[in-house]
Amino acid sequence: MNRQKTGIRWASAWHTVVAVSFLCAGCMLEQEISRTPRTAVEQLLLTEAVEMALKNVALSLPDRSRLVIDVTGLHTDRALITQPGTGINLTTTNQQVLQGGSLDLVFIRDAVSTALSKQGYRIHGFAPVDTEPDYVARIFVESWGTMQGVTFFGMPPVQSLLIPFSLPELTLYKYQHQRGYGRLHIDFFNYKDGQYVDSTSTIIGRTFYDQYTVLFFITWVKTDLTVPP
Repeated sequence: MNRQKTGIRWASAWHTVVAVSFLCAGCMLEQEISRTPRTAVEQLLLTEAVEMALKNVALSLPDRSRLVIDVTGLHTDRALITQPGTGINLTTTNQQVLQGGSLDLVFIRDAVSTALSKQGYRIHGFAPVDTEPDYVARIFVESWGTMQGVTFFGMPPVQSLLIPFSLPELTLYKYQHQRGYGRLHIDFFNYKDGQYVDSTSTIIGRTFYDQYTVLFFITWVKTDLTVPP
């Protein structure tokens, strides 16, 4: 009899928890800004987005043309900014001052240089210094970043002022998604007179990393990243 009563009590307690979860449950869609420093997943989302975009790049320039690579794009809050000649990092001293280019743009410039070199073009800076470039390749970075969001159904963590303990998050369904996105094109100019020559089409790269949680602790991940962490 005692065992039966104990079983009934446990069943009642479990039903109470489930009922509270459904009463407090709700659906929400949150947008999160990128965190600093970048996680390994976010870094892979960005780098592989650029790699995917560059797989579709095609040039109409003569074979083995000598190129000098330039890059332009919007500043981001990720730039490591230093006042020239002072060594002072303005990222920590004055958030409103921007000096120089973002290191993100340097990364994209180097990635494009490697991709064009693999196609047989000679990149100025690696060739002997007495050679003059044929064209200026200006990379126009239209967009490069990540997007994150959470869809949650369950009871969020509860911190009560009346009772001396808190309740953890009770997750019935949680969908955390991250997207990497890169979009750019390349303009070409004659090196000697600056005359416009040609442009590539807009090239786009996309990546994703999705994490699912069902019934509190059952989790799995879907992604197109190569060897994700």
